[in-house]
Amino acid sequence: MKHLTSIRKKSAVLLVLTLATGTLLAACAKESGTPATNTSGSSMPTASAKALEPPTPISIMSTFYGAEPPGPDNVVIKEIEKRTNTKLTITWVSPNSYNEKVNVTLASGEIPDITLIGDNFASNVRTMAAQGAFWDLEKYINDYPNLKAYPKEAYDNTRYQDGKMYAIPRVRGLEAGMLSVRKDWLDKLNLKVPQTMDDLYKVMEAFTKNDPDGNGKADTVGLVGNIDSGGLSLGSFNGIISTFQNANDSWKLDNSGKLINMTTDPSTKEAIAWLRKAYADGLIHKDFATLKNTQARESVMAGKAGVSFDAVSTGWVLTEGIRKTDPKGDMLPLVSLTGPSGNKYNSKSLGYSGVFVIPKSVPEAKLKKILTFIDYGASDEGYELGAYGFKDVHFTKDGDFYKQTEQAQKDIVSTSAFGQIFTKYNKYTYAVAPNIAADYYNRNKGIIDEISKISISSPATGLYSETWTKYRNEFFKKTTDLQVKIILGTEPLESWDAYATKLAADPNWVKAMEEMNAAYKKKAGK
Repeated sequence: MKHLTSIRKKSAVLLVLTLATGTLLAACAKESGTPATNTSGSSMPTASAKALEPPTPISIMSTFYGAEPPGPDNVVIKEIEKRTNTKLTITWVSPNSYNEKVNVTLASGEIPDITLIGDNFASNVRTMAAQGAFWDLEKYINDYPNLKAYPKEAYDNTRYQDGKMYAIPRVRGLEAGMLSVRKDWLDKLNLKVPQTMDDLYKVMEAFTKNDPDGNGKADTVGLVGNIDSGGLSLGSFNGIISTFQNANDSWKLDNSGKLINMTTDPSTKEAIAWLRKAYADGLIHKDFATLKNTQARESVMAGKAGVSFDAVSTGWVLTEGIRKTDPKGDMLPLVSLTGPSGNKYNSKSLGYSGVFVIPKSVPEAKLKKILTFIDYGASDEGYELGAYGFKDVHFTKDGDFYKQTEQAQKDIVSTSAFGQIFTKYNKYTYAVAPNIAADYYNRNKGIIDEISKISISSPATGLYSETWTKYRNEFFKKTTDLQVKIILGTEPLESWDAYATKLAADPNWVKAMEEMNAAYKKKAGK
């Protein structure tokens, strides 16, 4: 505001000196169409300040979801350029080939001013950061109010073990959830919402054997899910494993503060035994090992399964599908499950989906203008403009709910377009889904509030071990393969004991654990 006051004083002096100059300044101010007072909550310069300098050219590489990306003459992009005093050159890349494009771009050295990176922990990204290819943004973020408002945990989850912050998170909610159950089936069978793994087993049994849909046929099953398509994990069923382990992504700290991977812990065997028994009793979809994620969801929406491991927001997607044939259908996301350890469990997400990096080749003065631009996109005004466009042209709004118009589709205005670049933190990201009913949305918000009280993070986030990176997929594939065979009953449960003992003694496993602990201590400053 001091800068603005100075400009106004200078303008007043000029008006006294010459009428012609005063008229010109007035005309420029009128043409800008932007009020002098900045009400967006961002650090964007005001119209009169912007009029004194040329637009800042900013190159961007991002992905998009849809048939085609916005063009350079897109009405929303032109308005964003006007409000931010920028000239944008955007390279839009299909999500089907985005990671490959990022790798080629990084290797070329011709890196855009703002680049969206899907996996900031990829080895090539780590290497470039360590070599000084990206700006360390730590000391700058506090100068940008909307970026500063992002959760500290989201920023911390972008850090490597050197502790530096090379990226701005494409921010999301920290609570995503993990499990939903058919609430209407619970009510029909006079069952309570499951709280423990024993409760869940009983619910799955009732959903399988007690005709919850009332059609007189034994055509429902308790739990449906799918394993990772690459065979690197149990996929949907990781929620069961994690609940028994009380660990996010199998990593936790023991009582001495040592980082451990719970794969070789006895709790993992307990989880496999639970799943093995449930499968033998017919409580899990018989084809879980070969189902695709879409097929698992279709089973729920067809009214054939009553428990599904998905994010809170997916609960509405499933509910909407169920209600096409059963108007009373209701998938209720659970706050937590309590495992044998007695702890309530739900996992915490990273708080972002991809990150934005700025190359060190950008001068510091331009860096600050780029951060101002990103900060505007994180404001209420900027985010709404980028993701939804112009009110009553591209959207109408009822409370928290945006409804797109046909014009929005014609102009390619949506969260799938520029909404991939402008993002604003919303604790309830995972409460929202397309066409969600107001009562369901409000219930989801309450569930996320409760999850936030007990959810846990992975202490291994951001850590690097050369040995772990080299052998992790080999470990994962062998582990998942044996887990599936034991659950299906083609291998005895005792096979796990021999495998866990062998894995714990594997020289590469031992070395990886040592390196991961060293990385953890370095990141924690110990």
